[in-house]
Amino acid sequence: MGDRITADLSPPTLLYAVSQGALAVEVRSDDNEAIEMCRKITHRETQWRCLAERACLRVLEGGCSVPVGVATTLEWVDTEIGILTLTGSVTSIDGQEHVEHTIEERVSSLEEAEQLGAKLAKILIETGARKILDDINVDRARRIQELNST
Repeated sequence: MGDRITADLSPPTLLYAVSQGALAVEVRSDDNEAIEMCRKITHRETQWRCLAERACLRVLEGGCSVPVGVATTLEWVDTEIGILTLTGSVTSIDGQEHVEHTIEERVSSLEEAEQLGAKLAKILIETGARKILDDINVDRARRIQELNST
């Protein structure tokens, strides 16, 4: 059905939801056999990108109902070091306010990827995302109160 596509809405035109399209397997923390099997099938680039995105969302205190968009790339410099580029955005419910920022750094571990995601979130908060997120929370509380009073 490719002939029906009229536009490619990929980043930077449209950012995606955190970890959009990634698959995860959850196992018991004491199941060493399952943990080892999962290690063998883990796609390192996807894991690093998703953890950076999720760290950003965690610091923003957002969830699936908050208009947060991301786009992430990871280019390996060598087998242990990559250049992680992370773009994040927060948009008001009515679309009138929008904050977006891109950050790029060398990373050599999952922890550094997560730190970069958290760093991006802090930049977004400092440049206007806090107000947008606060307004969304006020609106959510108002709607819940309206539903409970009917």
